[in-house]
Amino acid sequence: MRKAVRSLLTVALAVTLTSAIRSKAQDDLSSGAVFVMTNAADRNEIISFRRAIDGSLQQFRRFATGGRGTGGLTDPLESQGSLTLSEDHSWLFAVNGGSGEVSVFYVQGPRLVLADKKPSGGSEPNAIAQHGGLVYVLNVGGSSNIVGFHFTPDGHLQRIANSIRFLTTNNSEAASITFSADGQFLAVT
Repeated sequence: MRKAVRSLLTVALAVTLTSAIRSKAQDDLSSGAVFVMTNAADRNEIISFRRAIDGSLQQFRRFATGGRGTGGLTDPLESQGSLTLSEDHSWLFAVNGGSGEVSVFYVQGPRLVLADKKPSGGSEPNAIAQHGGLVYVLNVGGSSNIVGFHFTPDGHLQRIANSIRFLTTNNSEAASITFSADGQFLAVT
């Protein structure tokens, strides 16, 4: 009889601990976040998802970029890097292709705080690259170009004088911009 009672108590304790651990895992969604952009033509937004320890995602909330996207249904930006997380994961950069701007958010887990919004220096920005204190934006509309910015520790962009570089053709349909690992070169596809 004692053995049966001890076994039941052990099972009850295991169930209680397992439930508490599962509950904690569901409540402790601080293991990461995932961000996606709506690219809506009337009001561009970032949708934030909390990532649980088990990898599952739960939509958290939406954050306005302060600009407009280009709209459309099937990858209208045709780019990689329209939403870019900084190297240290503290900042999120977003293009506003419809209004020609770049938004910068401070990242606090799944929460975002809009820190800055600046003109992209061209038309239809579609990708961003960051390396240390440098940010470059790829603009694909009109005379396609890249434009450089200094990125300050408080999350502001300051355009670098004479940094605009035009691509080889207008409407080049470029899709991505990235720094080399050492930050010495920029590549545009």
